Parts: sequence; C-alpha cells; structure tokens
Amino acid sequence: MRTRLIALAVVASVPLVACSVVDEQGVERIDPQYGLDDTLPPTTTTIATTTTEAATTTSGLDTTTTAAVQTEEVLLYFIASGQLTPFPQNLPAPVATPQLLAALLEGPPAGELGTGLRTALPAGAIIRVVPDSSGIAQVQLPPDFFEAVPVGDQRLVIGQLVVTLLSNLRGVGQVAFNQSVTKPTGELVPPGQPLTYGDYDELLGTRTITPVSSLPIESITTTSSTSTSSTVAP
Repeated sequence: MRTRLIALAVVASVPLVACSVVDEQGVERIDPQYGLDDTLPPTTTTIATTTTEAATTTSGLDTTTTAAVQTEEVLLYFIASGQLTPFPQNLPAPVATPQLLAALLEGPPAGELGTGLRTALPAGAIIRVVPDSSGIAQVQLPPDFFEAVPVGDQRLVIGQLVVTLLSNLRGVGQVAFNQSVTKPTGELVPPGQPLTYGDYDELLGTRTITPVSSLPIESITTTSSTSTSSTVAP
C-alpha cells in the first residue's frame, strides 16, 4: 500500500502525463486532468501589419514663353554740361513712382545714347515719394543725402528730381522736400515749401535726344515648369 501512495504522489506532480501504477494486486490506469487526446483552449494571435505607399512625383518639361511687354514713355532728366537734359525711356506700363526713381538712380544707358550724360543721385539712395490730395509730391530724402552729393551738384540733383517727377506723375503740379534744398539761383528753400517746374527752367538744356519711338521695345522671357504630384497617404 505504501508503494501505491508514492506512485500517486509522482502522478500528482505531472498532471498531463498518463501513467499506470503497479502494485501487488495488479495494474491500475490513472488519467490526468486532460487526456492526451484532449484539445487545449484555442489561442488567437493578431499580427499588426502596416503598408506604406511611396509618394510619386512626376515633373513635366519646362516651357519657355516670350511675350512683348506693354511699355510707357517717360522722360528722365540727366545732367549734361551743367544742364538738365531730358532722356526718353520706355518702362513697363503702368509706370509707378518707384520705377521712375530707380531708372533715375541707375543713370543713363551705356553706349552712344548715354554719351555725355550723368546723374547726380548718389548710388543706393533710398528716396520715397508720396503724392498728396492737393497735387503735391512729398519727397522724403534720407538724412545723409547731401553728404554724398558734391556742393556744385546739389541744385542739379534737386532739379533732376523736381523736373522728372513733374514731367511724368499725373495729377502732380508741385514737389516738396523734407529737407532744405537749393534753387538754381542759390536760394535756400525750407522743408515743406512747394517747388514747381518753372523754378528749374534755367537749368533745362536744349540737347537733341533720340526719340522714344526709335528705341527698342523691351521684351520679357519667362520660364515655367509644370509639375504634377500624386501622393498616396499611408
């Protein structure tokens, strides 16, 4: 009997194995909690998957378009032999005041047309013009403007601005500055006092300039790229 108890203890420690116990009286089969043919409870495993589609980009060919630009005639006044000389030039229409000032700052063109002409405006000068409702163009010069202009050119540079602005800005009949400026006579004009075209008449020269119609009309070339892009989100 003691032998049987020991065998049962061994069976209890290995519940999944079927075994037989032999004692003095015979052989007895002992079944575990689950037989060998029993099926364990099913287990479900879920595997997460991620699919990423690569983004594709298709670029089209570059296209180049050349088109004529509408231009407008302006008169820029440059200096020649101590006088103001009108120089006709085509600028993209409609002409804005910053364009006009930029062309005046740039100076006359190189080559035969610009021979003998110059500008007294200092390179890089930032000049702002604000027309008001009374027909006066308010010109704002930088504080150090005259430091970069020789004394002999100071009446000419103001003349360049006055005559160029009044020749091209519609609805403007006078020009005023935020600093004291000099008339051709040497008279000092205080800030804010309006000046007219007639104040600089004596500085106007009589040089003959090539008509605007004979100058080449500018054209512009633009290059554009057509790009098609398609992206599939993950």
